[in-house]
Amino acid sequence: MSGFKLSRIAVGLSVLSSMATAQASSLNQTELDALGENLAVTYHVISNTDATGCSETLGGGKCFDAKISLTLPNDAKASGWKIYFSHTTPIQRDSSDLFDIEHINGDLHTIKPTPEFTGFKAGQTLDIPLKGTFWLAAASDQMPNYYLFADGLRPVIIDSTREIRDQDSQLTYNQHVAPLSSPEQYRRSEQDKLQLADAAWLFDHYQQANAAQGDSPARIIPAISSTTLSGDKLDLRKGLAITSTDVIDHALSRLAAKGINSNPTGIKVSFEDDLNLAVDAYVLTVEKDAITIRSGSGSGRYYALTSLSALAKEGQVPTGVYQDSPRYPFRGMHLDVSRNFHSKDMVLRLLDQMAAVKLNKLHFHLADDEGWRLEIPGLPELTEIGAYRCHDPSESQCLLPQLGSGPHRDAPVNGYYSVADYKEILAYAKARHIDVIPSMDMPGHSRAATRSMMARYNKYMQQEKPELANEYLLTDLQDTTVYSSVQFYNDNTINPCLPSSYRFVSKVLNEINKMHEEAEMPLSRYHVGADETAGAWKESPACATIIAEQGIDDPEQLTAYFVEKVTKIVNAMGITAGAWSDGLSHVEQEKLAPRIQANIWDALFWQGHNRAQDFANRGWDVVLSIPDVLYFDFPYAVDPLEPGYYWASRNTDSFKIFRFMPDNLPAHAEFWPDRMGSPFTAKDDSPLKPGASFIGMQGQLWSETVRDDQRTEFMIYPRLQVMAERAWHKADWELDYVAGREYGPATSYFDQSQQDKLRKDWAAFSQALVNQVLPQMADNVMFRLPPPGAKLIDGKLHANSLWPGLTIEYRQTGGKWTEYRQPVQVTGEVELRTRFSGMQRSSRIIPVN
Repeated sequence: MSGFKLSRIAVGLSVLSSMATAQASSLNQTELDALGENLAVTYHVISNTDATGCSETLGGGKCFDAKISLTLPNDAKASGWKIYFSHTTPIQRDSSDLFDIEHINGDLHTIKPTPEFTGFKAGQTLDIPLKGTFWLAAASDQMPNYYLFADGLRPVIIDSTREIRDQDSQLTYNQHVAPLSSPEQYRRSEQDKLQLADAAWLFDHYQQANAAQGDSPARIIPAISSTTLSGDKLDLRKGLAITSTDVIDHALSRLAAKGINSNPTGIKVSFEDDLNLAVDAYVLTVEKDAITIRSGSGSGRYYALTSLSALAKEGQVPTGVYQDSPRYPFRGMHLDVSRNFHSKDMVLRLLDQMAAVKLNKLHFHLADDEGWRLEIPGLPELTEIGAYRCHDPSESQCLLPQLGSGPHRDAPVNGYYSVADYKEILAYAKARHIDVIPSMDMPGHSRAATRSMMARYNKYMQQEKPELANEYLLTDLQDTTVYSSVQFYNDNTINPCLPSSYRFVSKVLNEINKMHEEAEMPLSRYHVGADETAGAWKESPACATIIAEQGIDDPEQLTAYFVEKVTKIVNAMGITAGAWSDGLSHVEQEKLAPRIQANIWDALFWQGHNRAQDFANRGWDVVLSIPDVLYFDFPYAVDPLEPGYYWASRNTDSFKIFRFMPDNLPAHAEFWPDRMGSPFTAKDDSPLKPGASFIGMQGQLWSETVRDDQRTEFMIYPRLQVMAERAWHKADWELDYVAGREYGPATSYFDQSQQDKLRKDWAAFSQALVNQVLPQMADNVMFRLPPPGAKLIDGKLHANSLWPGLTIEYRQTGGKWTEYRQPVQVTGEVELRTRFSGMQRSSRIIPVN
């Protein structure tokens, strides 16, 4: 009985006994509260691999078998209630005579007793067998905060479904999800060939990754392009004679944090302008008694001082010449705060970490189906309603609960940034040479906007003000189209055929642009989204008119129509428009501005390199957002306890990201399988033309399964630092792109020589990560500690870790944690964890089989 709280049984027994004779109409708040305290709910996955009778219209015939179990400690005949809960894919059907499951919208479902239900018997478990769509192979797939509702009463969260914080790792987990321990539970289908990342698999993986040694006194993250050392060191502890300016203030504060302060009598720092150097590039010359920085931009000066800070160890820096320039001008991080809200403080910490590794773009995803997170003056409904999820079926006060948010408006996953908050974030980013690229996804993924504007419409219609009601309406009220979005909403698209939709877009853009102007950070890029709208507007009278006027053949082309119109609005403001690759794939190039930002989220095993290269050939600003390696909401390793979605990758650890060769996308088919672990071949059907290239890359953090700031940081770090390495620095072991070349498991262009160079570089990188970067994060940032690998060989425990310098601890049955130093004889069950010096928390505990 997962999550069954014995300490609360006594509290509710007397109340629950009174429910034995209660009728549905007489259920009161006290009784509902007691039911919420004592009802044990457990979600069991039975099998993902051999389910039959799957719906062909949901999931393409893919489904899994599971059951929800309900248990009470005493008899109770209460009815007249429903359980609301989130289930990330639609439940196709249930097989219970006592309960019915109904899909509401998105991931929201209900469990309702049938007339056959006569009540609970003490200790008896009532099972609700069900078929879910696709698969459920990770504990984080299931959502928390099931809640009870009865007419006229306040909804109550079922305590057994609340998240619990693990005292070792300090991460929350779902207590109501039964263990996923057998292959049919943690594999997605019979085609899933990925190996479970147990202790033995991790041991082999770490051993392979750390097969070489490498270190350098001047190795920082990201690596400097060219370093010529003279063999001496310059002591900076006497301070720097340097003039503070807005351009470099934050870099000076980073030096001060290392005890290197500004001092008029300290080491002289001279700045020289060199217009031959690219933006962000610099030449840092450290001599015995002076420092010179040559750069062609303020950001170059800032990055030179950032590197100086990173190079300083115990206040000393190796003398020599450091020449550095970025691989890409666009080095970004995408943060989704719409699915679940994340605090302003966490965003500011993210900006600090981005600046430390020379990332310069924050793609700020502020609106999606589940939430609108930015105050827009003149449209208060967007945040009064669209920033909150609670139990309000009318959605006049808030959106419906989704993603396990629960029924209460004050849940921590709710909230928004005020105008003042946003301008503070902009100012903070500007001081760190980071551009903020706001994004409100449209026309799909827009439910928060459409429902908020519908509430606005209803409010003004009740006030008999139809002009105001229709001013920003995003929905054709006569549209009878029945559709389901990729995340199973039936009402999440902005209608592209209404003039009011474009008034809304213009209003939002103008207000955001004003905030940027007031923060003295001009809005240079705006991301419109433009993805996933299949099936909408087919029965919209407004769209029938546009289809006839424009000669459109298929309603599916209306997404392109919308994207074309919105990008023109954006471009007319002097702003570069950005969009996701699937939305742009349907747009005629000549109907767009010459410059467009295209984020490529096509998976490599789906031949995604061809779309990236095709878009680059068009002259667009292609930003690689490849999910195989750059989606940080995916698990680090193949284990049902590793959190995150995994539709494109289930094993994105720091070494995998380090191996990424962004200038040669098809080459990864040599050593990366597809999402199910099977090999694939990359055919270069759209080869890059001479002179065509990508402008950059960015990591993505989507927040469907990320409900708090600590989990957000756990998923981002240290993957962000590794991604920054690849965005700034091109390593000598990377394969050059050769147009038309085919790669796959049968080719071996990435030969042993390249692999040896890779592992030597990885060794130097991981030394810098553990010795320089992580100690500065340990006090206030929740980075992930990788669990150790281990094997039992002839009765002795052998253990290793992904990064050097981590402390490995083990314990035997009933024993205490002991530091592992060398192979040791053990008996019984053994568990291991890693720790980082000075930190109380540990990695996830892993057993050794």
